[in-house]
Amino acid sequence: MSRYLPFAIGILLIVGLTMQEFRMTDRLSGTNVSADERAKLISSVPKDFGDWHGEDKPVDARVQKVAGAIGAVSRNYRNSRTGERVDLWLIVGHARDVAFHTPDVCYVGSGFEARGKENSTYNLVLTGLPDTPMWTNTFFKEDVSGRTLLRVFWTWYNPESPENEEKVAWEAPGNARFHFGNTRALYKMYFTSEMRDPMETAEQSSALRFAKDFLPEVDKALLDMHHQLGGGAGHESSDKSTAPAATNPSETPDAPKTEPATEEKAGAEKAAATSTDQAPTATLEQAPTETSPPKTEEK
Repeated sequence: MSRYLPFAIGILLIVGLTMQEFRMTDRLSGTNVSADERAKLISSVPKDFGDWHGEDKPVDARVQKVAGAIGAVSRNYRNSRTGERVDLWLIVGHARDVAFHTPDVCYVGSGFEARGKENSTYNLVLTGLPDTPMWTNTFFKEDVSGRTLLRVFWTWYNPESPENEEKVAWEAPGNARFHFGNTRALYKMYFTSEMRDPMETAEQSSALRFAKDFLPEVDKALLDMHHQLGGGAGHESSDKSTAPAATNPSETPDAPKTEPATEEKAGAEKAAATSTDQAPTATLEQAPTETSPPKTEEK
C-alpha cells in the first residue's frame, strides 16, 4: 500500500496546482465584460479639483497592452498654488495582468533602478475614508539628459469584493496576484512625482500631498461608476430582497395583500377580513467587515 502513496500525493499536487492555475487565469470564464464596461467610464475621474488641474497624456498602445489595461487614464496634474506636478496612472483590467505589472517591474524595464532593495508600505489615513495602504519606492535613471529621481506610490481597488459594497477600499497586499485571484475588473493606481532632494521622504513627497486631495475625488467617481453599472457583488440579490412587493391596482393602498377570492372560496374573503394582519419581518443588511491594513511607514 505504501508504495502507491507517492503516486497518490503526486496526483493530488497536480490537481491542486491545476485548479489554482485555472482560478488565477480565469480560463473557465467568458469575456471580461465587467472591465470592458468600467473602462468606458474611467475617464470620468475629475481633471480639476481644488488647486489641482489635470491634462490628459496620450496612452501608448504597447504600454497599455503590457499593463493589461482595458481602460487607462494617464494624466499630469499641476498645483496652481505651489507649482507641484504629479502624474496619475489609473487603469482597470483583469487581475492576472493588473496585479502583476508593478513599478518595480515597469520602471526597471524602462531603464530606471529601484533605490530601495524592497518596496515599503505607507498607510494613508484620511477622515471619512477607509485607510489607504500603498506600496512605495524611489527610482533613478541617468542618461545624457541628466539624472531623474522619482517617488512612486501604488495601490489596488477590487470593486467585485463583497467587503467593498457601498465603499471604495484600496489595498496593498504582499502577493497581489494571489490575493486578487481571478478578479475580472481590478483597478490599479500610481502617483508619481519628481524628487527635489535625494533625501526626500515619503511624507515630503508631492505625490503624497496630491494623494491626500485626490483620493476623496477618485473614490466618489469610482463609487458613482459602480452604481451606474448596477452595483457589484451581492447587489442583485440585495435588490431582490429589499424590493417592495407589487401592488394590485384594484387594492386600496392601506389594504394588506391577500390572495384573490374565487367562487369556490366565497367564505375566504370574510375570514380574511377578520383575521389579524401579519407584520412583515424586517431584514437587516450586515455591514461589511473592514480589515485594518498594515501601518508600516517608510522612514
